[in-house]
Amino acid sequence: MGEFLWSLLGHLYEPILKLRHDRWRAALPAPSDLGVPLLPKVALVLVFQPRGIAASLLVTLRHLVEQGYAPLVISNAPVSQSDRARLFPMSWRLIERPNFGYDFGGYRDGILLLQHWGVRPERLIVMNDSIWMPLAPGSTLIARMETASGDIIGGIEHPDVPRRSGTVRAGFIESYLYLVNRTAWDHPAFCRFWQGYRLSSNKMNAVYRGERGFSRRMRAAGLSVRGLFAPQVLLDALKGQETDALRLTLQYAAYTEPDLKEAGADLLAEVTSDWPKRVLDHVRATSSRRRFSSSFPWPSLALLQLDLMKKSAGPSSGSALSLHSLMRRQYLRAVEAGDLPIPYPEVLSEIESVEGLSPQPPH
Repeated sequence: MGEFLWSLLGHLYEPILKLRHDRWRAALPAPSDLGVPLLPKVALVLVFQPRGIAASLLVTLRHLVEQGYAPLVISNAPVSQSDRARLFPMSWRLIERPNFGYDFGGYRDGILLLQHWGVRPERLIVMNDSIWMPLAPGSTLIARMETASGDIIGGIEHPDVPRRSGTVRAGFIESYLYLVNRTAWDHPAFCRFWQGYRLSSNKMNAVYRGERGFSRRMRAAGLSVRGLFAPQVLLDALKGQETDALRLTLQYAAYTEPDLKEAGADLLAEVTSDWPKRVLDHVRATSSRRRFSSSFPWPSLALLQLDLMKKSAGPSSGSALSLHSLMRRQYLRAVEAGDLPIPYPEVLSEIESVEGLSPQPPH
């Protein structure tokens, strides 16, 4: 209740903070170009790494450059001179900003700055450092986003959800990764959204206005907004798979609910004539209650090639493991067993560190 009231109070003071912040951005001096020239495709990469730039960020930037993107790094924390030197070869420009407005505050500054500089990208990737992406060499995720039909392409899409009242909670694409095509960039609704977006450092407001509001507003304007991955996409990929693939799906599944964990173990223990259907039913039931990609990391990565992973906080002392933490541990098990590709060393080291695990050289 406190968070809800705090979000309502934001209506009183957030417009003042937004005005003050816009004055800050207008006064920014023209930044120097770094080691990557401006290209027809731009990647806006928002980072918040106050303890220093993580090695995996350099993996991400290198991958973006290899895919033909000029990275514009927007940092919500000061960047040391040594980290600037590390970022220089793989960045087009670097902007430091106050940590105000969560991810969408940084996205907004980056997009408005691009417009101010007269940059009109053929494609714009908008992403933040809450994910490891790519996980391993050979990723085709960006290429598939580029060839997908639509004006704005994301990673995971949440479908519309009917309410008991008869209304529908609008679906949305998760906000850590977007690909914005020129058709969306040039659309008046896209410009209006970012000009008018009211920044908030209240999480509830940021999610509602930002992540959910962006998809809703762009669709209302007639733009095609879609994600590459959803629970039904996983189910379609599993249909017709051999027994081995279904076994690996269950073997590396992650559960936080005892009943789902027990059901998965029962399926692994006994294969019957209707077993493939029962496995699909189990995947469907689990995905209706928990994030499909975290519950079933093996098929999400091996079959869907969803080549990213959330960095959400790892385990806390004395508390149950989160679904994200359980998922990452299952991922490490699959890598060690040779059932998933070996990730970049920087990514592997960081995942092990988040989970508080000693490094284990994969087979």
